[in-house]
Amino acid sequence: MTLNWENDRKAFERQFGSKASVLFVAAPGRVNLIGEHTDYHDGFVLPAAIERHVRVLGRARGDATVRIYSETFQNNYELSLAVPMPADTRGWARRAEGIIRTVLKGVERPRGLEIWIDADLPVGGGLSSSAASMAAFGMLAARVNGIELDRLAFARMLQQAEHRFAGVRCGIMDQLAVLLAKRDHALLLDCRSLETRHVALPTGWSLVVMDTGVRHDLATSEYNKRQLECADALRVIAKTQPKVQSLREVSAADLEAVAARIHPVGLRRCRHVIAENERVHRAVTALENADTRAIGELFAASHRSLRDDYEVSCPELDALVEAAWGAPGCIGARMTGGGFGGSTVNLVVAEKTEAFVEAVRAAYQRSIGRDAKAIVTAAAEGATAGELE
Repeated sequence: MTLNWENDRKAFERQFGSKASVLFVAAPGRVNLIGEHTDYHDGFVLPAAIERHVRVLGRARGDATVRIYSETFQNNYELSLAVPMPADTRGWARRAEGIIRTVLKGVERPRGLEIWIDADLPVGGGLSSSAASMAAFGMLAARVNGIELDRLAFARMLQQAEHRFAGVRCGIMDQLAVLLAKRDHALLLDCRSLETRHVALPTGWSLVVMDTGVRHDLATSEYNKRQLECADALRVIAKTQPKVQSLREVSAADLEAVAARIHPVGLRRCRHVIAENERVHRAVTALENADTRAIGELFAASHRSLRDDYEVSCPELDALVEAAWGAPGCIGARMTGGGFGGSTVNLVVAEKTEAFVEAVRAAYQRSIGRDAKAIVTAAAEGATAGELE
């Protein structure tokens, strides 16, 4: 997918005036095929970037001022790199300022920027709009100030910025998916070693995202609570296995051996994480063999585990997934992302994509009484940057 920057450049120039050249960054959203809520337990995940992007245009200023215009929120924000970040900065502006300052930390005289940002990526849809926007801001600030970013180190920087400025104790999956994705491939990621491998998606399959229309705020949801529940269970496990540092190192047999000493809620959370890690490896094999039956079973098991054991689904997500299971051409369907709303990920026989979308939307309307928007996409390339003459 080639982005057309002509209209974006005109919008940028309406805000900041016309000059010879403008820098651009396009950072894609991501969908996670399988491996949900395992990344912050040092586990395995299998995301892919999608053909929806956060798009940023910018250029250097001659002072330390950063001026940002968000087309998405129809809002301006201005800051000075010469003074500390105000404590009361909130929302998208806090994320933007936070990552810009993080990237430029240690630069003696950082150059300010004029930045225009927009996206065709739904905000709060479980597709990593936050990671994509922070990656775009950070990459632009680095280019203006002559900083070469190592993408692995930058992903860690983005993760820490998400913790600090968004209040979400996320793993590193979103950041690495946004930065390292490859067209027509999923990204197998070991969240402990950060080793990656690109896994080709079968030809003849389409990737469809269905949006519930329900928006979440992971910082104020129970996302962080799940980590605490698992940590409590891990402490019990560590009493008999002192070397264990994360659920990544715990087998199903290990967990059941101490199940009587773990709170029932924590036990369910751990069962999900341990089983989900195994499902990732099995899904990779299924994709490599274009095994539709295995993918369907693995996606279904993953969703049920997220619904019943990890409890991060919601009625709208369940309705979309159940509608997909009965729709034409469905290979596999499950919730994706943090949960509590957002979207589902669906692998569909390509020639039946239109019929699949129509059937799922109709069933969702009947059961929930609202529309579900569809994004039919291919697996996309990771973040790109350059200059518009």
